[in-house]
Amino acid sequence: MNRTIIQILLLLLAFACQNATQKKQESSSENQGVPKFAFLQEFHNFGTLQAGEIVAYSFQFTNTGDGDLMIEKAESDCGCITVEFPREAIQPGKTGYVEVIFNAAGEVGKVYKEIILYSNTEPDETKLAIAATVQNELINIYSKN
Repeated sequence: MNRTIIQILLLLLAFACQNATQKKQESSSENQGVPKFAFLQEFHNFGTLQAGEIVAYSFQFTNTGDGDLMIEKAESDCGCITVEFPREAIQPGKTGYVEVIFNAAGEVGKVYKEIILYSNTEPDETKLAIAATVQNELINIYSKN
């Protein structure tokens, strides 16, 4: 009796796993297109800033591919940059924004920073960049003496 119950449970489990696998394959086959970033611009110059100033810029993009675009993560080469991006899929033909917030505290002179977006596009890395000239009044005061 116990052996029969165990066999029935194993059989039911096998059917459930097979059904889940088929549903996953069906849903992934619906979106097998390739997404593609098309940014209006990939570089922004903030111009001249004062040290400690916080500025932001939104990079606008469109998914020009034929699959849903997902940004997985964003990295920058500096702790002075915060990146906000859509967490939901961007469908083909739709527009999204990547907001880059730059804190000029601790920076001086000409500054160039890169942001790398990791996504399900080909290639899977997309680079954005910002630049600024940061002035620091304290440095100016000390350099005049």
